[in-house]
Amino acid sequence: MKRTGLLVPLALVLALALAACNSSGGSGSSGEASGGGSAARAEPGALEGAAFDRERKGALASALPVIGPKIVKNASLTVSIRRGQFQDDVDEAGRIADTFGGFVVSSNVEAGSGTRLVRGSLVLRIPAEHYGEALERLRGLGKVQSLRESGEDVTREFVDLHARVRQLQAVEAQLLELLQRADGVPAALAVQNQLAQVQLDLEQAQGRLRYLDDQVAYSTISLDLHETAVAPPPGDGFSIVDAWATAGSAFLAVVGWIFVGLAVAAPVLILLAAGFFAGRTIRRRLAQA
Repeated sequence: MKRTGLLVPLALVLALALAACNSSGGSGSSGEASGGGSAARAEPGALEGAAFDRERKGALASALPVIGPKIVKNASLTVSIRRGQFQDDVDEAGRIADTFGGFVVSSNVEAGSGTRLVRGSLVLRIPAEHYGEALERLRGLGKVQSLRESGEDVTREFVDLHARVRQLQAVEAQLLELLQRADGVPAALAVQNQLAQVQLDLEQAQGRLRYLDDQVAYSTISLDLHETAVAPPPGDGFSIVDAWATAGSAFLAVVGWIFVGLAVAAPVLILLAAGFFAGRTIRRRLAQA
């Protein structure tokens, strides 16, 4: 049982020992030979090693998939629309997404002073190949107040993840083979622990790869819509209606302050009036006496 439990570590140790013996044997044989003969024998070996390296690099290059540029595109768009058109424009934004094969991820709408909806936001996912067309259609809903676009190049991460997935798959295959050859519980448990960790890392790498693939395939557009206020009449911006409104507001303000002043001074005025009439009455009585 102990010999079986040490199967994996012994295999690694034997591989390292064989590699060390091969390297020491090669150096000893070259030391025994003369200088000219040593050079003659070393040159073909070096050429063969270089050829092997070239073949290995070519095989690895042909095994890895060819990955083009991978760009994640995002946009944030704010549009002001005409009064009374909010719900229609929200529906139109959804139809634009459907037209290009996209969809609405989320929407949030708000009402104004009444019950009518006047502003809101939508998050749209649009296929990357139709990103520009869809954005242009959405800009046509009203007056663009702000537009922010961003792009992130994730090509390098794609390449790294593909290489990591292939490496983990190869390690997984080797551990599965070792697990089948294990003839004892300790050896099976040791291999199983390593296999579980490798499979977890493999699932994480594949999950990240799927997420990036989705972000590249579908661009995200955040759309904010809100209705504009009623536009002022053409001219210098000031009309007779505005003048009457300003005068009326000022008159009401003056009348209000007058009432406030009277309310504050009323007790004092009443006391003064009572004192005046009382003094007048006393003077009359004194004059009659």
